Amino acid sequence: MVVVWTIDGCTVRNVIEAWRYRQDSFSLNPPYSPLSLNQNQTNATFFDSPKHGNITLSEHSEVVSAENYSSSGVFDKLDTETPAKPEVKKHSTWLSSELELNLTSNLLARWLAPGGEPCKDSKTVGISIPELDGGKLIELSAGDVHEFGFQALDDLAKPRCLGGDYFETDLSSDSWKSRPLVKDFSNGSYSISLQVHPDFVGVYNLTIILLYRHFEGLKFTPWRFVYDRVVCNVAIRFYKSSAQLPELESCKASDFGKDVCNGWVYSTHCSFKMFSSESAWKCLKNRWIFFWGDSNHVDTIRNMLNFVLDLPEIHAVPRRFDMNFSNPKDPSQTVRITSIFNGHWNETQNYLGLDSLRDEGFQNLLRKYFSEETVPDTVIMNSGLHDGVHWHNVRAFSAGADYAASFWGDVMMRVKQRGLAIPRVFYRTTVATGGYARSLAFNPNKMEVFNGVLIEKLRKAGIITGVIDNFDMTFPWHFDNRCNDGVHYGRGPAKMKWRDGQIGHQYFVDLMLAHVLLNALCAT
Repeated sequence: MVVVWTIDGCTVRNVIEAWRYRQDSFSLNPPYSPLSLNQNQTNATFFDSPKHGNITLSEHSEVVSAENYSSSGVFDKLDTETPAKPEVKKHSTWLSSELELNLTSNLLARWLAPGGEPCKDSKTVGISIPELDGGKLIELSAGDVHEFGFQALDDLAKPRCLGGDYFETDLSSDSWKSRPLVKDFSNGSYSISLQVHPDFVGVYNLTIILLYRHFEGLKFTPWRFVYDRVVCNVAIRFYKSSAQLPELESCKASDFGKDVCNGWVYSTHCSFKMFSSESAWKCLKNRWIFFWGDSNHVDTIRNMLNFVLDLPEIHAVPRRFDMNFSNPKDPSQTVRITSIFNGHWNETQNYLGLDSLRDEGFQNLLRKYFSEETVPDTVIMNSGLHDGVHWHNVRAFSAGADYAASFWGDVMMRVKQRGLAIPRVFYRTTVATGGYARSLAFNPNKMEVFNGVLIEKLRKAGIITGVIDNFDMTFPWHFDNRCNDGVHYGRGPAKMKWRDGQIGHQYFVDLMLAHVLLNALCAT
């Protein structure tokens, strides 16, 4: 996600500057207490089940600083007299990616690939990027896409010949923040692609973190295997060039048809609208929006009601509700919002995720809303955080995703058989969990895979209209807990000590999601 927003006169530069000049970092000193996924909490609540106790980091793990990386420190150490201009593959178009075909079967095949050779059985401890390893300031043309190949190395500095390593990437300056795209070629080699808009030339810092080795983030107990080390940290100067990029147009319905955005989403593929209260109510008038997902939905709905629909008196909404809301300036404008929590069939419990659909009573509850004289015109669904804790492996989650796709396919078929219009269905990908949560059962590696698997199943069942890539939107802000409590990006404003020890927190990431949701709901 490329982040260059302005919010009420406060640009993202102000937010990044706050990180640059704060030199604090967090450490995970076991035993520590991960935050609960309970929706109604304000203060942290903690796991009390023995199933989640005694979570420790690998003894070989070195905890990475939580600050969002800036270019200042590394720039001072570079040879700037003779900057390097590496010859790399480049082109002038917006960087894009697609969901891999046959993602689930290919993933399982790579994960279960046999070893038997030193280059396969060893573990990655570092990388080699020949074009960036010279210790000099790198200069690249803005606007172009620059693709660099790199090689995974073991503890003897020998190349590995299996993939599956999970790299977190960050490209930041004072006013730009994005997640560069990484490709895994499944043989120990990878590539990273960099692109900066010509209007944002300047010095950037590229940081690559090796979070997990060879699919270890997908394990049932990933905290035992987290690596979490910076393997690349270089300064890059992007300079003005003659590159001509396609003009951005306002987002249309077709712009939400991509299954994955992975680093370059709405801000480059289309220009999304920031809704006023008036325009939002005009769009939502007489509509019925149905949410099915985790407690991040609850935060997003509240933020939309408070900050977009001009209903600040609504301080919270429950995990499960069905309500009509009216425009305070024009009571004739109403919207019906239904939200059903899917972390568990019992709304007071957690950690079932998609497996909550095995409960007949929960199925009947969901079917009821699609059996009325009218049905929701739009469904926004997600799942992942609770699934990360529940399912023992990707194969088991894949079976749960098949079951969920079958259930929702049947719901939509029955709507069609009644002669009613089938709702538009958007899958809102699960967030990139932040800070301490990067090492837990719902870590970013697992959530990104679970997002892809479920989207693939829903697509094959012909259910979803489009995808809203919230994983991609949250990723640039997931390195610490300034914008999240680990698992939520939209907790309500509060003048109290936050997860990272500071007073207050940032919640603009979730507020931006509310505007993106409106773009999807209102696009033509």
